[in-house]
Amino acid sequence: MSWGLFWGGWSALIPAVKADLALTDEQLGLALFAVPVAAVPAMLLTGRLAQRLAQHTLPAVTAAFAVGCLLVGLASSRWTFTAALLLVGVASGGIEVALNATLAAREARDGVRLFNKVHAATPLAMVAAAPATGLARAMGASPRAVLTVIAVLVALSAVLAIDPRPWQDAATAPEGAPPGRLSGALLLVGAVGALVLLMENSVEQWGAIHLGQQLAAGPFLASCGPAVYMAGLSVGRILAQWQGPRFDDGTLVRLGGALGGVGLAVAAAGWNVPWTLTGYALAGIGLAPVVPTLLGAVGRAVGPDRRSKVISVVTTVAYAGFLVSPPLVGVLAGRLGLPTALGIVATCGVLVVTGAQAVRLLPALTPTGEES
Repeated sequence: MSWGLFWGGWSALIPAVKADLALTDEQLGLALFAVPVAAVPAMLLTGRLAQRLAQHTLPAVTAAFAVGCLLVGLASSRWTFTAALLLVGVASGGIEVALNATLAAREARDGVRLFNKVHAATPLAMVAAAPATGLARAMGASPRAVLTVIAVLVALSAVLAIDPRPWQDAATAPEGAPPGRLSGALLLVGAVGALVLLMENSVEQWGAIHLGQQLAAGPFLASCGPAVYMAGLSVGRILAQWQGPRFDDGTLVRLGGALGGVGLAVAAAGWNVPWTLTGYALAGIGLAPVVPTLLGAVGRAVGPDRRSKVISVVTTVAYAGFLVSPPLVGVLAGRLGLPTALGIVATCGVLVVTGAQAVRLLPALTPTGEES
């Protein structure tokens, strides 16, 4: 939730921060690039960190994220702004891995399914944070004041993330599956996740532009594109948490990829605003359970001695789709037009359906944690 609070509000704050710091478009772009540059290595390192800190990892990286949010608001120059964003990138990438590692460990410890339920909170936070930030700005609140409030809320979430119970007693830790058998399966599962995040980010970054340019939607209706998609993500994950146990992991991934691809294709067709919004909502509902389901399957495929590391690998590989999406869609849109570009991205749903077979390559563990 803390991740969604910041990033949901941040999009509404960027123009004001840019003006306050007198940044050019080029300077802003380079500063913002600090986030992914820092996030990728942080994801890989957090997997190793979690092996040492276990249940303390998530509170620690969330606290660092709160400091980063505050420093962004306090930045008074281009360089301090960039440095603060580097910390935000490190902590943001760390949260991605720490949260997933925590969920996998708690699923194994407590015997419950948590991924879809917890991941449903992030898009809800983003949907709520963006208009709340806009309202605060309209009432005269400065970016520094808004970011200070966000930092306090993130710090509170770090306290709430404290879990006094250990993930698992090291004396009873199972051996898990051999690394050689896992590497190929992990890369394939991560690649499927990357396809989903490519599709997701295409809506988040280009959905409003598509509605505005192709259908002449006003600012409010255009902003509803990403908003209904985020709402669809939450609804889809809640549905998967409720009814997901009736299906195996591969079936959930296939259903999600199919519905997500169809929804995005309907949106790309751009017949009118209602149909486009419906398409984005369907895409959100369909794609919602795919990444949480993949991460849950990976967490159940290995013993606790390597669970955090493999979670970090899959999360990092999947993150590549998030990074590639904006420039890829931009290049395709420049050459073929935005509707065609989004239509091409929609075909990734077919690849997700096909890639669901990767889940079967993951080793199965017996109740004692040893490979079967």
